[in-house]
This record gives sequence, C-alpha cells and structure tokens, in this order.
Amino acid sequence: MTRIGEIIETSSTAVVAESVELNQAPALGSLCEMQSRDGRTLYAVVSFGRTAGFDPGRRAVRRGSDTVADAELYRQSPELNRILRTEFSAALAGWQEPGGRIWQRLPPQPPPLHYSVHACPPETVARFSESLGYLRLLLNSMGDLSPDQLIAANVRAVYAARGDDGDWLARAGREVASLLKNDYDRLMTVLQAIEP
Repeated sequence: MTRIGEIIETSSTAVVAESVELNQAPALGSLCEMQSRDGRTLYAVVSFGRTAGFDPGRRAVRRGSDTVADAELYRQSPELNRILRTEFSAALAGWQEPGGRIWQRLPPQPPPLHYSVHACPPETVARFSESLGYLRLLLNSMGDLSPDQLIAANVRAVYAARGDDGDWLARAGREVASLLKNDYDRLMTVLQAIEP
C-alpha cells in the first residue's frame, strides 16, 4: 500500500492529513484508508487539498522571476520543502473489521493522530464501491468543498479506478438521482459533473 499522508487532525466525520510529498495531495474524490487503534480499516474520500506555509498567519510570497520559475524554482530553493506543506482533508465514509464486512457509515471512533493514510488500490476501491450507500454520507458532509462536487469527484475517481465500468457508472447515476430527486437543479449539476 502506498503511504500518502499522516493524520494531523481527526474527528468523528473527517481527517486532515499532511501529505508525504510536497505538492502531492491525493486526487479529489479518491478513496483512502487508515487503521484504527482496534484494528479496523477506516475508509475516507478526499474532499480538499492545499499547499501553504507552516505558519498559518503568514502567506507564502512570490519567489519566481523571469528566469527562474516552476520546477526550477524548487530546485534552486530547496528550503521550500522545509517551510511549505501540503495537506488534504478526507470525509470518513466507512469501515471494516479485519477480514469482515465493509460498513458504509461513520466508524465508532475516529482514527488516531499521527497514524498513516494510504491510497486505496483499485481492487479495494471496487470492493468498497459495490454498495453506494456511502454517497448519502458524502451528500451530508461538511467541509471546504460542496457535497455535490465531492460526490461528482468521487464518482469520477471510482469510475476510473474500476476501469471505466459503465454499468457501475449507470448505477451511481441512479443512486445520485434518488438522493437528489427533490432538487432538480442540484441533480443536474452533479450529473453533468460526473459525465465521462
């Protein structure tokens, strides 16, 4: 499993993690996993990412010039790797006992601080997304990104991880339509955003 971050903030509904690599937040909507103290695997959907300075009171300043920009700027200023950090948030979406059934609901306990966050391989994404009940959790999530856009990003990410499975995409579209049946404008916004 690929370690992508370390939990730096945790709650009953979401985690914030610092990325292992600067400027390498996981893709919006992708599925990640972490362990709980009691051995459960907790699943979460990446809902936000950002890169900023360590000091939240100080905004990063422009360092480039006409001759030094982009990747070259990082090569010539290696201290940026020590004064900047990339963070991402992930909405908790389910959990699994060791070797047991996957539950698509909030876990009994949040994951511990400083535990690792791993990217889920495609086979785990496929297993987790067989049931679509977790989309209701995402629809009711609170965070920096609108729930509608989070659902759309997740559906696109899962669709890709499942090898462009059109049958799954059609099921996901029907599930979204069921969840948003009383709000046509929101429904259309999500469906247009998930169209491959």
